[in-house]
Amino acid sequence: MDQSQSTVRQEAEVGRRHTPEFGARTLLLELELFVLFFFSTGLTLAGLIPMWMGAAGNTVFLYALYTVVHEAVHANISSRRNTLRWVDTLAGIIACAPLWLNYHQHRRQHMAHHAHTNEDSDPDIYARGSFAGWIFLRLPLALINYFNPVQQYRDCRRFNCTSREYLYTSLTFGTHALIIVGLLALGYWREVLFLWFVPWWIGQTVMLTFFTWTPHHDHTETGRYRNTRVSLFPFANFLLQGQNYHLIHHMMPGVPYYRYKPVFDELRPVLEAKGVRIEGIVPDPRNERHAFSGGAPR
Repeated sequence: MDQSQSTVRQEAEVGRRHTPEFGARTLLLELELFVLFFFSTGLTLAGLIPMWMGAAGNTVFLYALYTVVHEAVHANISSRRNTLRWVDTLAGIIACAPLWLNYHQHRRQHMAHHAHTNEDSDPDIYARGSFAGWIFLRLPLALINYFNPVQQYRDCRRFNCTSREYLYTSLTFGTHALIIVGLLALGYWREVLFLWFVPWWIGQTVMLTFFTWTPHHDHTETGRYRNTRVSLFPFANFLLQGQNYHLIHHMMPGVPYYRYKPVFDELRPVLEAKGVRIEGIVPDPRNERHAFSGGAPR
């Protein structure tokens, strides 16, 4: 048995030990976030807190909520209990609603990302490029396309959605649109703008930056140990909900987000030997593929 096979087996064993029978903690996170949303929105509408405070609470809600979607997409809530896969779907659909996401379509898209990470066919390859281009051009365009039904249809085709998933996507998009149009028609444009849209835009900008651009930059390497990175800085695990250990997620998608750190800590010597990128909050260009020559840093 060669060393690479031995290492993968070791990694898999560590991952199995850190995979729970059922991911109840993710359901608790979803409940806590919706409580935050209802309190911040309700108190604002009742005039008990100012609009900016409600907006701040809802920004946290809309930033953190994607973690629930992400865990549901990977069936990390039901985890080892295959008969409870419906829990992932239900929790995921509920979490998708405030994010204007279509659960079934998004699940296919995210699986394609894992299958083709950093390849030209990667759905997230639009993030490739400079940070300025990401923040001011590519990310805003991606966010605008959330509200483009033609783009949603194209994505269903691109990711080979079934006819039922086409229907689910259409119904989801239509329901989201009717709710927003209805609220606007009733004169709640300020509430929609400051308690949902602005928090959504900020929350998604932060979330996608740390889920998509930061962990995979410069979006060129495709190997098991180099297609994403580890980002270590104070409070990173809390602030990024484990995604500073994004490499662990790609290596072992079945491990839940709250177990990434112990898996990384246990495997760190192995990962360092494999040349994993372990950096700070900002990707280090010295560790990018173009910075290497002949297999060694320049």
